[in-house]
Amino acid sequence: MGETAALAEYTVSTAYDDIPDEVVEHAKRAIRDYVGVAVYGSHHAVGDQIMNYVDRCMNGEEATVIGLGTASPTGAALANGVFGHAIDYDDTFESIVIHPTSPVFAATLAAGELVDADGKELITAYTIGCDAAYRVGHSTYPNHYQNGWHSTGTVGAFGSTAAAAHLLGLSVDQTRHAFGTVASASSALKKNFGSMTKPLHAGHAAETGLRAALLAENGFTADESILEGPIGYGEVMTTDGSYDNTEITDTLGEEWAVLDLGFKPHPSGVITHAAMDALRTLVIDHDLTPDDVEQVTVALDDAASEMLHHASPDNALQSKFSIEFCLAAILRERKAGIHEFTDAYVTSPETRAVIEKIERGFEENLFDAHYASYGARVTVETVAGETIVNEVKHHPGSPNNPVSEERLQAKFDECVLTVLEADETEQLASAIATLETDGAAETLFDLVRP
Repeated sequence: MGETAALAEYTVSTAYDDIPDEVVEHAKRAIRDYVGVAVYGSHHAVGDQIMNYVDRCMNGEEATVIGLGTASPTGAALANGVFGHAIDYDDTFESIVIHPTSPVFAATLAAGELVDADGKELITAYTIGCDAAYRVGHSTYPNHYQNGWHSTGTVGAFGSTAAAAHLLGLSVDQTRHAFGTVASASSALKKNFGSMTKPLHAGHAAETGLRAALLAENGFTADESILEGPIGYGEVMTTDGSYDNTEITDTLGEEWAVLDLGFKPHPSGVITHAAMDALRTLVIDHDLTPDDVEQVTVALDDAASEMLHHASPDNALQSKFSIEFCLAAILRERKAGIHEFTDAYVTSPETRAVIEKIERGFEENLFDAHYASYGARVTVETVAGETIVNEVKHHPGSPNNPVSEERLQAKFDECVLTVLEADETEQLASAIATLETDGAAETLFDLVRP
């Protein structure tokens, strides 16, 4: 059986009872993390921009737009995908550079409303979607990513398609056609990091994935083996012949992509997080202020250089891909959350002065990790002449360096309380924690729809 057919068969046949309990629990943790950042993102400038477009071109009442109202199903998928990635605070796989939940769960929500899905069905579709994104991603990684593609938008679209196809009850053949259709819509360029178009990648993947499934449901056709062959997706989206179809076909239903998910403690590119926590530890342990520090030098994996476009950022979007700003914020505040990643904070004279103290450097295969290693080494030279060093080999929030439940709950509260009241925030967290129980899905939709 070819890889497209194998992935379609898995998409159609997997049931809630097939999913281990630990996977269900981690999936709910990921859904909570996504909903939190999406609620905040719905009232962010990027969210405002995309909602203006959705209201004009994709309005309707069939599907919930988180924090704002309703739209057409594909319009809601687009908006909710953008909201989840609006401030770069959403989850990422540890073994591959993909933010899966923003595109996959945005499509899951919209398709789920169309079929009145319960919580178990939402969890199942989301888990299947993460597997599809993960496996197609790994089959083309790292060459696809190295060549300038943003995998969240490209292979994330396969995840969205799988989630929607499962919820819509498509047949194996229909699902193969849906994958064929979405393959032609798969696009996202890393060149757009630091702009509003980066979060659009996640929304685009959610929208096109749902659209492909809806078209297939109505008999729309595409190539049924889109992933394989000389001009199939795998070979076209890699440039060095490294496409590996066994990454898709092997261990389906045995290894679960959701367990590779990590959750961000900071709203910036994940490549910055190990360095931020390394410096945070030094600042707290040595009680450092900017006035105590002569220079901070950070070493990152060489592959990170292509993502960190903005040494001197002009706004909050650019600051998410500025290791200089991220470390300056930690040195100033001992934290970096939604209140630091604002235009006013980024451009303040105080922040600019601390940015001048930060020096970046890159090392090939730092810590002998995989491509685009998330690890970092931070060296601080103090005004008093002391040199102190800290290394963090796995980014905080990853399965190999998890952050505490208290820190994740605080992140959720910080984001949601900007939009909802305290009692609603607590109810929302509870609905997600019990999503597999009767009525929880309806509560989730009621709380995120104003």
